[in-house]
Amino acid sequence: MARKASPIGPHVLALIEDARVDLARAALAVREGDNEPEFKLPEDVPDLADEEAVEAFRQALVETLSDFDRDDLRPAEQRSRRIRALAEKKGVTSLTTIVEQQLDVTRSQEFHRQPDELCRSIWAYLHEREAFEDAESFHFARQFRDHGKLYDAFEVELENQVALDAAAIDEKALASKIKGMLELKPEISCTVKALDLPATDTHPASIMLIVRHGGPLSSVYDHRQDGRRGTIYYRPPNEATLIYTPSMRQIEVCADSPVVRQTVSDSFAEVALGHDISQKPLTWKRYNLSRFRSSLLLQPPEIEGYAFEFARVIEAEIRLGTWRRKLQLKVTVDDDIQEVADRYLGARNIFRRAEAFSRITIAVAYNLIGDEKQRTLNITIAGTKSCNLQSKPDPEERSLGFALLKEWGILSAFRQIAHDDLRAIFPQLVQLHDRIEDEVSGSFLLELGLDPKRLIEGGLLERRDRQDVVLIEDDDVDGEGAVKPSATEGMVQAVGPFGEDVGKRPASDVEMFAVNAQWLHETLMRLMKPLLSKRAAQILDPDLTLVGAIQIDEADVPVYFARRLNDPKAAQRLDLMLRARDTAGVGIIFAASEEMPSHLGPNIVMPLLSHLASAGEEMLFARDGIELAYRDGLSLARGGVSPRVVRTGKQSGTLFIPGREPLHLAGNDQLTIFERLVVAAAKGSPDVQVKALMEGFESRSPQQAFRKETWDSIRDVYIGKGAKNGYWRLLLTEQPTEAVAEPTEEATV
Repeated sequence: MARKASPIGPHVLALIEDARVDLARAALAVREGDNEPEFKLPEDVPDLADEEAVEAFRQALVETLSDFDRDDLRPAEQRSRRIRALAEKKGVTSLTTIVEQQLDVTRSQEFHRQPDELCRSIWAYLHEREAFEDAESFHFARQFRDHGKLYDAFEVELENQVALDAAAIDEKALASKIKGMLELKPEISCTVKALDLPATDTHPASIMLIVRHGGPLSSVYDHRQDGRRGTIYYRPPNEATLIYTPSMRQIEVCADSPVVRQTVSDSFAEVALGHDISQKPLTWKRYNLSRFRSSLLLQPPEIEGYAFEFARVIEAEIRLGTWRRKLQLKVTVDDDIQEVADRYLGARNIFRRAEAFSRITIAVAYNLIGDEKQRTLNITIAGTKSCNLQSKPDPEERSLGFALLKEWGILSAFRQIAHDDLRAIFPQLVQLHDRIEDEVSGSFLLELGLDPKRLIEGGLLERRDRQDVVLIEDDDVDGEGAVKPSATEGMVQAVGPFGEDVGKRPASDVEMFAVNAQWLHETLMRLMKPLLSKRAAQILDPDLTLVGAIQIDEADVPVYFARRLNDPKAAQRLDLMLRARDTAGVGIIFAASEEMPSHLGPNIVMPLLSHLASAGEEMLFARDGIELAYRDGLSLARGGVSPRVVRTGKQSGTLFIPGREPLHLAGNDQLTIFERLVVAAAKGSPDVQVKALMEGFESRSPQQAFRKETWDSIRDVYIGKGAKNGYWRLLLTEQPTEAVAEPTEEATV
């Protein structure tokens, strides 16, 4: 007989096996909510010196927990994972640093009296939870440097060096500033905690700020004991961690939202550093090392006031598949690194085929015009966001280094796009946000009339590799062609499927860019704010956001923003969500897509770009047109006056039944099924035999035309069994379904 697999996770098991048993039991006995089970663990902890009794107690803990399933044990497993993270490797240093910062001498001594790292981590979790959580924030902040989606580094140009430590920071003033800039509601608290971080072998002395505040109201579905579905509303905790390194004049910040990262950094610079953001915005730099794929050679540019002897790459490092594997090549300043790589690694060496460079060091020899003294400058770029130039004490040296990187196409600096400029390109940004893919080509951006360099500077795009395949359509070749380098600057060579030359194309057309979807989404939300009478941003789905309410006829009408509604699957998913969601009456959904359903749930869908105001108007949107469209669609949103199916495309449409929320239909099968049921209901003979209902379709039952979640939501609401087995009918409010026994199998067509 096969042995049943243990439900206990690896982190809980490690805690039981490795920690002192009294601490292990105490950690596993923690309950952080009434929904967590009470394990009723053995209480008589044995004498710690009695090894046999201790081992028996550990086994008793395992046996007790084995009676629970994995879902019951999941919270304990997550807590154990957190505890172990601060008991291993750099987690130990993070926890010790924060404990020594926050605890008094007595509590700190108690912490250090614990027998090992794991026991110290458990003790801190049990007795000093706030310090434990701050240590987690510190630990993750260092790790987030390798996660571009959560991390940004800003550089601040201070006229005078500011002597600063954690005690000098006005935490309440900074929290108030951040709360105001994020436009948090009065009932949402925001706290700031400042800590001094001592210098280590790898990091200079720094100051860490932990910012915590409530996020936008959100909700999840809850399966109740009676089998019905309910909704639980909650406000998730948001956190941002900021590290300021005075010697480098660098602000590093980790947070989920790019807007929060910038807001927290700007607030810190203003309140703590006395920096005028309006005059000197924080510099957000990105370093693009892709140019070194084709060559490791650099030509000194012409910069006024400087004469250059040479500029040479003396170190290049690439990652091999994963971040843990790397290949590094270092040479002297007298060597040609390209020649060394070709000689010892081969003409087609790995540096030429590198997927990504993680480190480049450049040596520059130069002199000032009119000055005979030879000077040198070493520039080291690590990844996309780190460079040693900001730590240079000489401002002229820093300025020269950044100028060189910009001339070589390595550096792009963040520059906030002006509000008026964003308004001018609002339609193009909406189209960009509506794309299914999160990567876009240079040629597509050209069609939209967008400047990729400006969007990169504004944080909306990030540069990626170029396309390796293009579509070729001419008289002789029709299909995909490969993209190869060209000897002509700014051009690439297109090669047909059989190696034929099909001409050159601008390199900018085949460049690929990643859309910073979160930053783009928040930019669009910011531009829509003036339209709203109430603002309540809540992301319900990656493709649907509740943005607030607009007042029409003295009533607050919910306003949503949706994208990708031209995808039938996305539209039906959102329709199902909105019909299951309690709403405050008929709402408006602004759609980014041109093709869209007319209604989703009890809401009227409007194309956002059809309601833009004329150029020169103060408001971006025309309110009169929005109100008129809302009133026109209000009757149908409530079901209309008679049952009908309205097609809005070849594969999409909406079912309207008086007194019911409109039902979005996707695909010809769904549309035809309900069209036949509507016709039968209008004739007074509502029951339709399944054979007639499914005529011309491969499927034999209407259920097979819908996804399970959709079918479960419409069965016995919009469609139900007829008076006899094998018949279906449209369900009307005044015509309930007759009780019919459920057949075991659908009647054969």
